[in-house]
Amino acid sequence: MCRASPEHFRGRSVRPPALVKRHDAAETGCEEMVSHETTRFHVGVSMLRRIVGPIALVLIGIAPNSAGAQPPRATRDTTIDAATRGRIIDTLITRLVAGYVFPEKALEVAGDLRGRVARGEYQHLTSAIGFADSLTAHLQSVTHDKHLRVFYSDRPPNSPQPNQPSMRERLIADNYGVGRPERLEGNVAYLELRTFGLPPDMIGDALAEAMTAVADADALIVDVRNNGGGSPFTVALVSSYLFGPDTVHLNSLYFRPANRTDHFWTRAVVPGKRFGPTKPLFVLTSRRTFSAAEEFTYNLQTRKRAVIVGDTTGGGAHPGGGQTLGNGFGVFVPSGRAINPITKTNWEGTGVRPDIPVSSDKAREAAHRAALDSLRRRTS
Repeated sequence: MCRASPEHFRGRSVRPPALVKRHDAAETGCEEMVSHETTRFHVGVSMLRRIVGPIALVLIGIAPNSAGAQPPRATRDTTIDAATRGRIIDTLITRLVAGYVFPEKALEVAGDLRGRVARGEYQHLTSAIGFADSLTAHLQSVTHDKHLRVFYSDRPPNSPQPNQPSMRERLIADNYGVGRPERLEGNVAYLELRTFGLPPDMIGDALAEAMTAVADADALIVDVRNNGGGSPFTVALVSSYLFGPDTVHLNSLYFRPANRTDHFWTRAVVPGKRFGPTKPLFVLTSRRTFSAAEEFTYNLQTRKRAVIVGDTTGGGAHPGGGQTLGNGFGVFVPSGRAINPITKTNWEGTGVRPDIPVSSDKAREAAHRAALDSLRRRTS
C-alpha cells in the first residue's frame, strides 16, 4: 500500500493540508495524500505562489464575463507578422495535442486552425491582441470550453508595475478575498468570498477569523457572485467549516497528462469554529461565478447541504494551467475535468442551476427571506 511519508509535509504549514487521495491508473489501489504544491488546479495556484507575470495572475479568477477577471491586457498593442502568427499557431497546436483534457477535441481544434490558416483567415491580423482574441474565439467555437483561452501581454514576467501596490499589499487590503462578516435580521450571517485563488496556508487565518465570527449564527449566506475561481484545496478548506468533523468526499479531478485522479475531502480539524453541518446554508451565485467557485456551489448542492440562490453560473469545470507560446502569448490549457462523487459528472457548459432562480442583484434579499422562512419552520 502507498502512503505519504512524514517528510512529505515537512517544512509546510502546521495546519493539516486539505485531504486529497491520489489515484494513478498505473498504480491501481495506490492512494496517497498530496500537498497543494504538487497538483495543478483550476487556475494554476502553483504559479500564484511564485507571483509570476500578468498571464499567471489572471488565472486567479477567469470568469469569462467578469470585468475584473478578463485576460491581462497589454499596456500597448504590438504588430505581429506572418512568421510570428505561424509560430504561435504551431506551438498552440502542440500544447493542446499534448495536454488538452479531451485528445479528440485537441485534434479537431488542430484541424480547424490549420484550415483557417490555409484559407488565409489570419493573414490580415497584425494586432497581437486581436490575434489572441481571434484564437480564443476559434478554440471555444470547437470545444465550447470557457477555460481555454489565449492571452497576450507585452509585460515581461515579474516586471514591476509603476505606481502600483505590491501583490502582498493588495492581498492584505482585500483581506485575502474574505469579506467582512455581517449579521442580518433574525441572526442570519452573511459572508462574501471573493476568490478561492489563494492557497489554504495564505487564506487560512482570515478565513478562520471570519468563520468563527459566523459560527453561532442560526443561518448563513455565503456570497460567491463575484468569485471567479481558484484552488480546489481552498474550496475543501472553506467547505470543511460547513460540515462536521467526519470527512466528506467533495469532488475528484482527473488529469489527462498524468492519467491521474485526485480526490478532495473536507478536513476533520479546522482552525477556529465551524458553522457546522445542520443549520440552514445559502449560497449566492451569478453568471460571473466560475470554475472553483462553481465547484464549491455544485459540491454543496449535490450534497444537499446548501440552497443555491441567484443566476446560473458560468459553466467551467476543467482545471489546468497557463503555458507560454512565445512572443508574449500564452494559453490556459484545461488538462483535467471534475468528477462529482454523487452525479459522476460536472457543470461544464451548463453551469450550476440555482434552487431559487432570481436575478443576481436580488439574490441576497431572496436568500435572507428564504433563511428567515427556514428558521420559522424550524421553530413552529
